[in-house]
Amino acid sequence: MEKIIDIRFDENKSVPKYRQIIDAVAAKIKKGELKKGDRIPSLNMLCRQYKLSQDTVMTAYNEMKAKGIITAQVGKGYYIQNTQVDVGHKVLLLFDKLTAYKEDLYDAFKTSLQGQGTEQIFFHHNNLKLFQTILESANGEFSEYVIMPMPGKEAATIISELPKRKVYILDQGREEYRTKYPYVCQDFERDIYRMLRQHSDELDRYKRIVLAVKNQRTTLREIATGFKDFCLRKSAYHAISTDIRAEQIQAGDLFIVVDDKDLEYLVRYAMDHHLKLGTELGIISYNESSIKGIVSTGITTISTDFAQMGKSMAEMILNNKREKTDNPFVINRRSSF
Repeated sequence: MEKIIDIRFDENKSVPKYRQIIDAVAAKIKKGELKKGDRIPSLNMLCRQYKLSQDTVMTAYNEMKAKGIITAQVGKGYYIQNTQVDVGHKVLLLFDKLTAYKEDLYDAFKTSLQGQGTEQIFFHHNNLKLFQTILESANGEFSEYVIMPMPGKEAATIISELPKRKVYILDQGREEYRTKYPYVCQDFERDIYRMLRQHSDELDRYKRIVLAVKNQRTTLREIATGFKDFCLRKSAYHAISTDIRAEQIQAGDLFIVVDDKDLEYLVRYAMDHHLKLGTELGIISYNESSIKGIVSTGITTISTDFAQMGKSMAEMILNNKREKTDNPFVINRRSSF
């Protein structure tokens, strides 16, 4: 037998009606009027009783389901699953891969939740099938979905199947998703341009500037665009290399490298050819990590602040905000530049 949910909607409240439904269920649970296993009204019944749209009731039920308050049994209806209604956020984090700097992001996000929720982290490794499987399995099971997306229309279609107001984009995908979802992302094109412009005079001691990128995925194309824009405006001799091992490396070159394997190759090359870093050969590496502070007396890095990124995303969720935030981008000066 379905338990009646008495909801007194306040039209003057700024609180949306779906949230008032959730609050009414929570209040009945706290009073002991709803217990674990009790069946609550169906979507259609609540819609008819209060003249609500199905979307409003579905949003409320999906959020309670995501927080584990209710559960749905096929063909039977919705039941109270958990009487601990002060459940916080249940967040899905979908990263492309785990690296040292993204571990900083994850740790900052987890710390910033401040015990007000839990998170589960998954990795798609830029595999579209895996990306699809994770999100389809998670749909409806979480209160928020924080996603480092893959590029392309297929990934965008998969994301669009999730509850729109629960999706947040992280780290990359700023241009592709900026009109659809809130985000905390890097502005890859602008960041590289601004960094080079701020240090324009120091670049004059190098004969050639080379950007090393291994492929042309979206984020790297944005970096390349900002790099070319700066070099053309400065009239600097420059090149973009997709295979650093094929380059004729010479004294007076400055390399900006995105991939850490390219960084390793350059450091070894400098050692083997007795080129002093920072004077005869310059290196700037993307993404800060502790090891880069000690390799060859220090590698200069340019990097988004991953810890701040994690903190900003957690605060956005906790404060129920839907903002579009460009994450800070910094340079860590060391002897290689």
